[in-house]
Amino acid sequence: MVGYFDPELVHLVRRTPLQRLIAELVMMRMFDELMEAISGVATRLACGAPYVDGTSPLLLVPPSTSTINALYLFENHNRARHQFAKWSRAQYINDPTQHVLDPQDTFTTACSRHGGVIREMQGVRNRIAHSNGNARTALARVISRRYGTNLNHVTPGMLLISPRFQPILLSQYISAARVIAKDCARA
Repeated sequence: MVGYFDPELVHLVRRTPLQRLIAELVMMRMFDELMEAISGVATRLACGAPYVDGTSPLLLVPPSTSTINALYLFENHNRARHQFAKWSRAQYINDPTQHVLDPQDTFTTACSRHGGVIREMQGVRNRIAHSNGNARTALARVISRRYGTNLNHVTPGMLLISPRFQPILLSQYISAARVIAKDCARA
């Protein structure tokens, strides 16, 4: 226990492979929960449910009778063909909701305002979940933005718990996810 709280030794503890793995798992779970929260808020708003502060959403269509009908509206209303609703990017969020929610609605503006953070979190998440060229490119953009240059040796786990960022990036993402969810629900 000697030196356990020593600031000089903390960076050694944070860089263990197990902690990097746990950080990646937390990131995957957190991003999934954020997308579920955004999807849940959008479907409830399409059903006519008020925001947390009591204001009504600005709907372009009559309120749906169920969340299943709301998802059907997102995927089919004013579309030539069926498109699955995606909730992992601001652009993807605004695409299905554009024919159901007014573009000036709080939900839509909140998703657009936080689009950069959502895109960055998705880039890290996709690199953890997938090992394809697009995921590597997206992570390289995040690393370039955070470090100021492209570093090929930085893995998602290293990035998430690097002591270079205070608070660590994983903590920043968790706080950002909470803010995004609260802004979308107008809490």
